Amino acid sequence: MHMGIRNRKEILAGVLFLTLGGFVLVYAQRYPMGTATQMGPGYFPTVLALVLCALGMINVVQGLRAAHVTSIGPWPLAPLACVVAGVLAFAALIDDHGLFPAVIAVVMMGCYERLTRRPLEVAAICLVMLALAWVVFIYAIDLPIDVW
Repeated sequence: MHMGIRNRKEILAGVLFLTLGGFVLVYAQRYPMGTATQMGPGYFPTVLALVLCALGMINVVQGLRAAHVTSIGPWPLAPLACVVAGVLAFAALIDDHGLFPAVIAVVMMGCYERLTRRPLEVAAICLVMLALAWVVFIYAIDLPIDVW
């Protein structure tokens, strides 16, 4: 039986997972592993990298065994640019302006298309993310970040 590339999306996602998992696995070896009961700083990244590599292998096998041949269409660059811009805006705002403006900026940039069609939905997402960020980072783990 001839095994060709059947589902390019699945295979490329698997290769991406394998590459990222391999990089993290190699990089995590710089830290002591510890044991399962007394984990060192390298334990969790190593386990996470192994899980990512396993998921990558599953994706590659599923891509090779797919029933129909699928190709990759053109990439929409606007969503990618908005997500990257949102992360950069968060990084630029978090220190000088605080947690809430940074979260609002990343949500607005991440919901760029939905913002024009459903602004109330985006406002609700902002409120939920602000509450979640405050509970996790300010209340639960007491990070020394300004809220405003």
